[in-house]
Amino acid sequence: MVAAVYINKVIYSKFSNWFGVNDNATTPLAPEVILCVSEALTNAWANPSSSSEIGQSAKELINQARKKVATMLNAKPSEITFVSGGTEANNMVLHTALKYFNSGSGKLGQGASLKPHILTTNVEHDAILLPLRHYETEKLADVDFVPVSMSSGQVLVEEIEKLIKPNTCLVTVMLANNETGVIMPVAEISRKIRELNEIRQKEGLCRILIHTDAAQAIGKISVDVEELGVDYLTIVGHKFYGPRIGALFVKEMAEDSTPLYPMFFGGGQERGLRPGTENTPMIHGLGCAAELVSQNLQKYQEAMKKTRDLLEKSLIVEFGENIIVNCDTALRLPNTSSVSFRETTMTGGEILSHCPHLMASTGAACHGTGKPSVILMASGVSCEDARSAVRLSVGRDTAPAEIEQIVQMLKLALKRD
Repeated sequence: MVAAVYINKVIYSKFSNWFGVNDNATTPLAPEVILCVSEALTNAWANPSSSSEIGQSAKELINQARKKVATMLNAKPSEITFVSGGTEANNMVLHTALKYFNSGSGKLGQGASLKPHILTTNVEHDAILLPLRHYETEKLADVDFVPVSMSSGQVLVEEIEKLIKPNTCLVTVMLANNETGVIMPVAEISRKIRELNEIRQKEGLCRILIHTDAAQAIGKISVDVEELGVDYLTIVGHKFYGPRIGALFVKEMAEDSTPLYPMFFGGGQERGLRPGTENTPMIHGLGCAAELVSQNLQKYQEAMKKTRDLLEKSLIVEFGENIIVNCDTALRLPNTSSVSFRETTMTGGEILSHCPHLMASTGAACHGTGKPSVILMASGVSCEDARSAVRLSVGRDTAPAEIEQIVQMLKLALKRD
C-alpha cells in the first residue's frame, strides 16, 4: 500500500504542472467520480449477479448508474446498455446493421439478395471508419463515405439523401468531430431518414437505422435522444470526466422496436446483449459523471466557450495573420479549437514537441502519425495548413492565466523554427 501511494504521488507531481488539462482525447476524472469509483471498489466488490446482500448492493449501483445515464440523454433506463467503451459500442451498432439486414430485410424487389449498404461521412472516428473499410474488404457490405462540406466541415443532409439505395440499412454520422469540433446536423438527418422510412415501408424496403457517435459531444453540448431522433447513440465516459467505460443507447429496445445483436456470448448480463460480469466501479463512476453533466451542463458549456474564445482571441492577437482557426464558420463544440500556423516549416507535432507541458495533439490522439490530418483536409483545410495544425481544447476549469501561458509556450516553440 505504501508503494502504491508513493507512485500516485510521483505521477501527480510529474503532471500537475501541465496546461490544457482537458484534451479531446480524454479528460481527467472529476473528484466526485473518483469518490464514486473508490466507494464501489471498497463496498461493492461482489458479483452483481450474486443473490447475496452485497451482490445485490452492487447490482443496485449499476441500476442507479443506468438511470443517471438515461436522464442525461432524456432516455429510458431500459434503453441503456453498458459496454467497455466507444469502440465496442460503435462496432456493436455496425454488427447489428449487418445482422438486421441479412436476417431477412435484404430480400428486395423480386427476391434478389443484395449486400447491406451503409452510409457514413469521411470524417468519422476510426472506430467507425476502420470496421466499415474491413466490411468492404471482406465484401460484407457496400459503404459510401459521404464527403463533408469543404467550406464548413459539416455533412449536408442532401448529400446523404443522394446516396441512399434500396439496400441502405444504416446511416451513421458523428454528433461532433473530435478534431475540428464541428457539430453535425444529426437531428435534421434523422428527420429526413424517418420521412424516407415511411415511404420505404410502403415499398417493402428495409428500414434505415440511424446512429450517432456522441463521444465528443456529451458534457459539452446538450445531447437529447428525443431531439436527435436517433436509434443508437454512443456514450464514452472518459470524454466527460468519467472513467474509461462506455454505454450504448438503443431506442425502445425494451419494446423490441430497434434491433441489437450481441457480438459475443456468455452470461446473461445486460439482458444477454453484453455478457460478462459487470465492472461495477467503472459503471458507478460513469453514472456519477452523467449526473454531473445533468446538473451542471449549462455552467460547463458557458465556462468552456468563454475560455476557448479567449484562447482563440489571444492567439490571433499574438500571431496575427500567421494563424488561422480551422472551421470557425461552422457550429462548433464550445471547448475545441483547431489552429494552423503559417510561415513556419514545423509540423504541428514538431511545434508541440517544444511545448512539453502542454497537453494537446495534432489531431486524434489514436492516429499517432506525423502526416497532415486527413480529417482536416476533408474539411477544407489545405494540406499545408493541415501540416502545421494543432488541436487545442479547454476544460471545465481551465483558467485565463493558463491561456496566457499556453500562448507564450507556442510563441517560444515557433521561435525555434
